[in-house]
Amino acid sequence: MTDQVTGNDQEWPTHCPACGTELAQATIDMDATNRDRAELQPGEMVVTDYCPNPDCPANKPDPSTSP
Repeated sequence: MTDQVTGNDQEWPTHCPACGTELAQATIDMDATNRDRAELQPGEMVVTDYCPNPDCPANKPDPSTSP
């Protein structure tokens, strides 16, 4: 099956799709004090990409979800 997509075939973005700023990386340590997440267990660590631009529209809270 040559048309299957594997993890090696996927291209990861290097820039924010909302504002074009180069993405930064952060390591999150899921220690026991962090909020539980189904995909992560206490003691695991994950590296995540994020947009460091404080003016990025994707970093703004959605007003429709405000209380």
